[in-house]
Amino acid sequence: MSRSVLGLLVAGFYAVAVTPAVAAWPEKPVRLIVPFAPGGSASSSARLTANKLSEVLGQQVIVENMGGANGSIGASAALRAPADGYTLFYSSAGIMTVNPSLYPNLSYAVKDFKPISLTSTFASLLYVKHDFPAKTIPELVAYAKANPGKVTYGSAGQGSSGHLWGEVLKAQSQTDVRHIPYKGTSPALTDVMGGQITFLVDAAVTGIQQVKAGKLRALAATSTSRIPVAADVPTFKEQGLSGFETLSWYGIFAPAGTPDAVVKTLQQAAARITSMPDYKEQFQSQGMSAVSSTPEELARQIQEEDSYWKKIIRGANIVIE
Repeated sequence: MSRSVLGLLVAGFYAVAVTPAVAAWPEKPVRLIVPFAPGGSASSSARLTANKLSEVLGQQVIVENMGGANGSIGASAALRAPADGYTLFYSSAGIMTVNPSLYPNLSYAVKDFKPISLTSTFASLLYVKHDFPAKTIPELVAYAKANPGKVTYGSAGQGSSGHLWGEVLKAQSQTDVRHIPYKGTSPALTDVMGGQITFLVDAAVTGIQQVKAGKLRALAATSTSRIPVAADVPTFKEQGLSGFETLSWYGIFAPAGTPDAVVKTLQQAAARITSMPDYKEQFQSQGMSAVSSTPEELARQIQEEDSYWKKIIRGANIVIE
């Protein structure tokens, strides 16, 4: 038997041996790493997504929280896993579009991941204490200008979305507001309600119940149009400030090298679950919209948002070692 014929036979054997293994994916539970602590919007939305993916894929999708370092700990853990589809990464927009411009020594690169699909988009709201004098964004800006250096805003930490939204407000309104970083959203929200800090910009799900309970007031939404869960709250743009139209999002990624067949199966599963009425309703109740995308669409979105946030970060001279 010639070497060429033998080579063809060997190649054919491996094709038969490998293809069914990929096609049969998943044959065991899948791990979904969430790079944030339990209890926030990332964790709750990831669990909703994992539950539905488990139904569609026929294997359990297990959420594993790995918070810390603005998502870097979870991202690094996902990249250390084999690129076989059994470890996935549930990323926020910030991890893919903000962190690369913030951290000079980031432990991961965006190119290390394969985009699969969006799962949800959501707006943030600007929260103040229920009895704060300002009831609109123009009134907040006027208050800040009348009290230079006294207006403070909290966030879940340096480089978080809340931090950056505060910097956008500072730049667009030309006001002197000071950032107070916290170790998580909950303590920042508590201090807004207690009057220790002036405002917080965070996901609608973070404080909408406190707004309904009369403990907080929402002044504006970071979106192009009003959101259903807070339909009476105008957008920043409605109140004269631009630059707040970018929606936050969550999406599913896999380590680079994950087989295309697995990525395609996951993308189709994501498209299926995001069209389910109960999935949509559960996200809407949290102030989010259930959406899917193709890997190519998600990759383009990351590129566009990276450029936007890079400009904001450089303009505010934010550097985190």
